[in-house]
Amino acid sequence: MFLLATVCFVLRFTGSSLAAFEVSVPQRRVLAVRGRPVVLGCSYAPSLGNNLEKLVVTWQTAEDNLVLHSFYFGRDQLDKQNARYRNRTSMFRPLLGAGNASLRLDRVGPQDSGRYLCSVDSLLGNGKAEVQLEYAAFYTEPKLNIQVHPSNISLQYQSEGYPAPQVQWTDSAGRNLTAREELSGPGEDGLLSLRTSVTLKDPGPGVNLSFTLRNAALGQVLERPVCLSLAPCDPVNGTRVTIPVICVLCLLCLVLAAILCVQRKRIGRQRG
Repeated sequence: MFLLATVCFVLRFTGSSLAAFEVSVPQRRVLAVRGRPVVLGCSYAPSLGNNLEKLVVTWQTAEDNLVLHSFYFGRDQLDKQNARYRNRTSMFRPLLGAGNASLRLDRVGPQDSGRYLCSVDSLLGNGKAEVQLEYAAFYTEPKLNIQVHPSNISLQYQSEGYPAPQVQWTDSAGRNLTAREELSGPGEDGLLSLRTSVTLKDPGPGVNLSFTLRNAALGQVLERPVCLSLAPCDPVNGTRVTIPVICVLCLLCLVLAAILCVQRKRIGRQRG
C-alpha cells in the first residue's frame, strides 16, 4: 500500500513538472535590418542545478527542418549545421542555464526570412516555440536623372532597399501621375533595385511635382519635390533644375574648350 502511494506521488510530481515546463518566445515576429545582427528570442523553465550537460537546444527552420544551431553535452554541436548558417550563429552560453535559449544571427539577408523553431529538452521536460523572421533594408538616397526632349521631359529616380516600396508621383495640385516602375533583385547585397519614372508631355514654361517613396516595414518615407522651370524656383528641400541655365553652362564649357585648344596650337607653333 505504501509502495503504491509512493508510485502515485512520483507520477503526479513528474506529470506536474512536465506540464509546467514551457518554451516561449518574447516576440513572435522579429524584424532584421540589413547590416545589423538579429536575436531570435527563446526562453524555457531552467532545470534544477542548471546542469548544461542535460540540456539540449536546437534551432531549425520550420518549413524544411534545416539546422541553424545545436547545443548539447554542454557545448555547441555544429556538425549538422546547414551551410547557409555556418559562422553566422551563436548562443548566449552564460545565460543558458538561467533559461535563455536565444540565438544570434549575423549578416542577415532576404534569404533568412521565414519561420524558425526553438526546441528545448531539459530535466524538467521538453517543448518548442516558433518565431517569424522578416528582413528589411533602408532605401538609399534617390538619384535623379532628367532627359529633355523636344516634346517631353522624362524624370527618373533610382534607389535601393528592401522590401518592395510604395512609390507615388504627384503634381503641384496633389494629383497622382502615371508612372513607370521597375524593380529587380535582390542582389548579393540583399537589396532590391528600384527605377521609377514619369514622362511629361508638353510641360510648358514650368512643372512642379513630387516623388514619394515609402518603406512600410521600417517606417521610412523619402519625399523629394522637383521643380522644372524657365524662371528660378525654390522648392523646399527639393531639386531645382532651370533648363536655360544648363544650356548656358554647356555653351560656356564648349567655348572654354575651344579657347584652350587654340592656345595649345599657338604654343606648339611657337616652340616649333
